[in-house]
Amino acid sequence: MSLTANANALSIARSPSDPDWVGTDGFYQPHDYWLTLCGLYGQYNHALGLLGDMRGKHLLDCGCGKGHTSVMLAKHGAKVDAFDISEPDLAIAARLAMANGVDVKISTLVFEELSYPDASFDLAFGACVLHHVDIPRAMQELQRVMKPGGRAVFVENSARNPILMWARKKIVGRMGIPRYGDDHEHPLRLSDFEKMREHFDGTVQVHHPEFVFFRLVDFYVLRRRVPPLSWLLNAADKLCQKLPWVREFGYFLVVQFDRRAATPGHG
Repeated sequence: MSLTANANALSIARSPSDPDWVGTDGFYQPHDYWLTLCGLYGQYNHALGLLGDMRGKHLLDCGCGKGHTSVMLAKHGAKVDAFDISEPDLAIAARLAMANGVDVKISTLVFEELSYPDASFDLAFGACVLHHVDIPRAMQELQRVMKPGGRAVFVENSARNPILMWARKKIVGRMGIPRYGDDHEHPLRLSDFEKMREHFDGTVQVHHPEFVFFRLVDFYVLRRRVPPLSWLLNAADKLCQKLPWVREFGYFLVVQFDRRAATPGHG
């Protein structure tokens, strides 16, 4: 599937009370529960800061899913192309773009085999996609479609915390605690970052903008049913974020890729 969500095709969703409305911070009502409790708004905010002024720039949203991030990026002025492997999700992405009055070019593609021409994009973004793909092949494709000097920013999860990894393996999916995701994904390991640096022609930096650990208890177990505990868990994460030796062990992080600039005389 390849299509453009035309901004004039539907009536515009004008407020957060509309389930199709998407904010410039990434707010999307159907996902607000997990976006909030997983601290993803903070990760998005940091990613947007790294992407900088997007107005008029060609941006690729990688593994866009239902497309709320594509709309967020388009509302910041980017010319957005988006891809994912799920056609049902992409149908929702097209609807969200139209409902929010932005144009997004949507394609059904896998990360490892993109059909875009070389050096097509100034910027790229992704949220929770790299831990689903073959990293060496995805890095080669990301590098190929980005312009020299371009920047890509991805919000991802991390395998750095052994307590979280133990809970993911032994607790999640049992005792009434829901399991999300599938057996083909894994939080990013240190070896994955080594592969990124090996297969991407440029610099790779890892940022830890917001510590997410205690809030996961609220997400998986308490489910916002005890507001005072929700506040305490959030406060505990904020305290840990202030400790440099602790913040790297949160569940989410932001990876920044800067493609090497063109050598003078070589385009």
